[in-house]
Amino acid sequence: MDYRMPEHFLWGAATASFQVEGHLEADGAGPSNWLDFCRKPGTVANDDIPLVGASQYTLYKEDVQLMKSLGIKAYRFSIAWPRVFPEGTGAPNPKGLDYYNRLVDELLANGITPYVTVFHWDLPSALEQRGGWRSKETSRALADYAGYVASKLSDRVKNFFTVNEIICFTASGYEAGRFAPGLKLDPKTVNQTIYNGCLGHGLALNAIRANSPADVRVGLVDNPLNCVPVYETPEHIEAARKAFRIRNSRILTLIREGRFTDEYIAEQGGNMPDFTDSELKTIATPMDCLGLNIYTPEHIAADPASPYGYRTVPKSDSHPAMNVEWLKLGPESIYWTLRFCKELWNEKNLYITENGCPAADRLTPEGEVLDTDRLMYLREHLRGVQRAAADGIPVKGYFVWSLLDNFEWADGFQKRFGIVYVNYSTLKRTPKLSAKFYRDTIAANAVL
Repeated sequence: MDYRMPEHFLWGAATASFQVEGHLEADGAGPSNWLDFCRKPGTVANDDIPLVGASQYTLYKEDVQLMKSLGIKAYRFSIAWPRVFPEGTGAPNPKGLDYYNRLVDELLANGITPYVTVFHWDLPSALEQRGGWRSKETSRALADYAGYVASKLSDRVKNFFTVNEIICFTASGYEAGRFAPGLKLDPKTVNQTIYNGCLGHGLALNAIRANSPADVRVGLVDNPLNCVPVYETPEHIEAARKAFRIRNSRILTLIREGRFTDEYIAEQGGNMPDFTDSELKTIATPMDCLGLNIYTPEHIAADPASPYGYRTVPKSDSHPAMNVEWLKLGPESIYWTLRFCKELWNEKNLYITENGCPAADRLTPEGEVLDTDRLMYLREHLRGVQRAAADGIPVKGYFVWSLLDNFEWADGFQKRFGIVYVNYSTLKRTPKLSAKFYRDTIAANAVL
């Protein structure tokens, strides 16, 4: 079968500042809630702290050449808010922004298009201490920071994403306690953090546009709950489409429709966040593109007896996972999430901004990493992207997660997601078998 991609399909790779840069306190950078979280014993596997990590802060030129050698055409990276505004607000730190100027210039000089994520979880400690995402002050501060960054980079950077995965820097940090700041709060407060994250997105989007030329595009990166039909019959497809909209009510549906769904209001009762109609309008500001981070499915079946006409099909105990318990294999996720975003909200420009998996990578005596499991994972998901494109769904590009092995949040350095192996002692980079597959796939513009 021919798995050729559209002619101008964008092949990219992605990382995040806190995960790859290292040197977190260099050149006047302030602390972040994630650095504070890592310094609390027992919060991160092996008490790992990415003070050096993959050290892209010093090795960015080498990494750009690595991307160029693989044929990668775009690099999605995030900016560390504490580097630019050490206190979250107030006076900017010129040395912090200088690093991103150098990185952008290096990318452009080598024919690689920068895609900037303004916020990828590392909140300045000073803002966390004043309430973090519990407070709308943080939403407004994000907008000020985003506008400043755009004013300095948008002469060269033409693609911005406001925030990455609202659910992870809110619910995972303020409800589950697994991520920074490590709290377990009541449902109403948690809902407020999620809402404030959505408000921050809307305010930041408008701030970027106000401080950029007209040719700049701005969007969101979300990791929606990937509802897929348990198998492809009309009734299960319709059930999955309905579930996708309802199950993503508090973030993606809210942002795309500017209102809370009736189902969400009924479920939350007295735990609804504080909001205004004006804020909802800001949250629903039209975007130029939508980035989707896709990893694992939730299977949905039609069920006329259930309140909403569908039910979730639980995964069996033997359902395969990709070297971490939460990442259950389900490459069908990528096709159905793209399709439902198009059908529900008529998206015009969709990107897969993250897709990848950890593997138990080991260097062979010959110095290779033969990650056949990751190769399989990427190939099958890319076939889903190709299926979507062939069906006329406007998927414009794919960013593999991740370019490099890096700090995997609460899992520390134990889980390797990169297509390039990083020796954390020597910082040597070694492209894995999956990197070679990705290189050849890019060259062919077809899934091999």
